[in-house]
Amino acid sequence: MAMFNVAKARVKANRNHIKHKNNGFTLMELIIVIIILGVMSVGIGGFITLSTQTYVNVTERDELTSSARFAIERLNREIRNAVPNSIRVAVDNSTNPTKQCLEFVPIVASTVYTKLAVIPDAPVNNLTVIPFLTLKNANYVCNSCGDRVIVYPLSPEDVYQNHNDNISKVFAIASYLDPVINLTAGNVNFAEYSPTSRAFIFNEPVSYCVEHGVLNRYSSYNFNHNQELPPNSNILNGSYSLMAQNVFFNKNNLPFTVLPASLQRNAVVQIKLNFTRDTETVIFDHAIHINNIP
Repeated sequence: MAMFNVAKARVKANRNHIKHKNNGFTLMELIIVIIILGVMSVGIGGFITLSTQTYVNVTERDELTSSARFAIERLNREIRNAVPNSIRVAVDNSTNPTKQCLEFVPIVASTVYTKLAVIPDAPVNNLTVIPFLTLKNANYVCNSCGDRVIVYPLSPEDVYQNHNDNISKVFAIASYLDPVINLTAGNVNFAEYSPTSRAFIFNEPVSYCVEHGVLNRYSSYNFNHNQELPPNSNILNGSYSLMAQNVFFNKNNLPFTVLPASLQRNAVVQIKLNFTRDTETVIFDHAIHINNIP
């Protein structure tokens, strides 16, 4: 009988224990848990938002930096290979500019002449040079190619002037048969000798223009004594390439500044491009030293 009572008591205790475990949470406990989870969600959400925004900002800054570096590197390489004293800049409006262009003439090849006709020498239709290569280390070939040869350019006017005068610093090339460059203008005289006897071969000008929030590169257009903005606006067969976007034009701090050469230093092209997108801004301030030995 005693053992039966003990067993009965144990069964009752187990029932009470099971009943106690199935009671669940109270309303207050649920409210407290919800509040705690809400506070944690706000904190975690803020952390995720901050991390995401940081990633977006870094990505945008990296894209702007990459675009700026590409444009600056391309400009740097091309300007360093420009015909001496061929670099010039212009704005569309001197009082309230909205666009600016940097124009120069890339060198195709260069050499040293051994015979050049300069007044009072008799006019001739050629000049004799030392055999030379192009900048791509290939033999220079020109058969009705439209290239030009210039000797001793001291200013942009010497480069962009009329190329068919009887006395000039630059003439169009008819053909090249080592070591003679034949000219299309007939019997002519060059304006001056070069102290270093240098002759530069070039083909066409190139312009970089900051306009309408982009940086464009213009090529395949004709020479103009007066610089145009953009250069192919009224010229057929001109072409352009988009070099960079999100470029902010500051009329009080123009993108391009050319400092002419002096007795103490070479010419310097100062480039300051502001790349802006949303709230991100990257400023590239770069100086290119130009070799001005004509």
